Amino acid sequence: MSQNRLWILIALALAVGAGALWLSRHQSSPRESEYGTPVFPALGAELDKVDSLRVIGAGDKLLVTLKRNGAGWLVADPGYPADSTRVRRLLVALADLKIVEPKTQDPARYAALGVEDVADPKAQSVRLELGGLAEPLALLVGHAAAGQDGYLRVVGHAQALEARPGLDVARSPRDWLARSIVDIGAARVHSVTVERTDAPPWRAVKAKRDAPHFEVPGLPKGKELASLGAADVAGNALSNVELDAVRKVQPSSTRPQRVIVECFDGLVVTVEGRSEGDARWVTVAARYDAALAARYPAPPAPPAPPAPGAGASGAPPGAAAPVNAEAEATRLAAQTAGWEYQVPAYRFDALFRKRDELLRH
Repeated sequence: MSQNRLWILIALALAVGAGALWLSRHQSSPRESEYGTPVFPALGAELDKVDSLRVIGAGDKLLVTLKRNGAGWLVADPGYPADSTRVRRLLVALADLKIVEPKTQDPARYAALGVEDVADPKAQSVRLELGGLAEPLALLVGHAAAGQDGYLRVVGHAQALEARPGLDVARSPRDWLARSIVDIGAARVHSVTVERTDAPPWRAVKAKRDAPHFEVPGLPKGKELASLGAADVAGNALSNVELDAVRKVQPSSTRPQRVIVECFDGLVVTVEGRSEGDARWVTVAARYDAALAARYPAPPAPPAPPAPGAGASGAPPGAAAPVNAEAEATRLAAQTAGWEYQVPAYRFDALFRKRDELLRH
């Protein structure tokens, strides 16, 4: 081969390579062109129309049903309020879903991503169905991917996708429940009365709102509190009480333990508790005592200096409003009527604490 012919072949090879490089830079692949495309482009405008969500697991087993209930949501079984924030977060995530990368269309490879049909009794996916929309919407939610991504497949489509954000779809009804039962801070509490089945009843009292500590009247002769603030734990008896499980009230012949918390603002909450094997169950009742509230009127709030953006009252935007104890009692009574709650053993023991635990020994 002559030298000139060799140089011609080299020049042709370079030209072909340059052309391929130019094409690769100026023609987007199908994967690149789909990046950032919404998975459900119309959903954002229809979120308020969604009135139910169903989570279906392997073997087409219905795991969770959530139903819209006015402004909130219910977990259909047991019919108790759902964590509306969690439900809303999922709906918003669905509306925000964008394609990161198309993945396989081969059914034999779906299991690697966890997006196989849930008809398979060994399926790792969950099928999420949204009700109330003009067009049915269902998708198979698979494994988490790198970073904040997840794998999914829209039902009826062969194409699996990597999409962002990843979806948090709990498989247990318990994980969708509104966990908070009652949350009353010690600063609101005037008195706590504890009635046990195996020990004398006792009471912790704060005589006035600004008293530094709770006192325990009627101590036996020769007995004293372990410290000035020993009874202050009673004031936190109903602080951030959360459920582990909930069910309709079950009949029982067992006499319950009882704690009654009276607040300066008139809210009165009664909690009764029983042990059932290793489980601890409580019921909650609430009412408003206008006479109690009248005895301990709230001190007038000092006027706040006007601030930029403040309303006519001078309060800064977003300032916490005073607690409406009567409305709170009504809401809490409606929420808890007919239900009993399983709570952790340590929380149960703290609720129904023995007086002896507060005394010097």
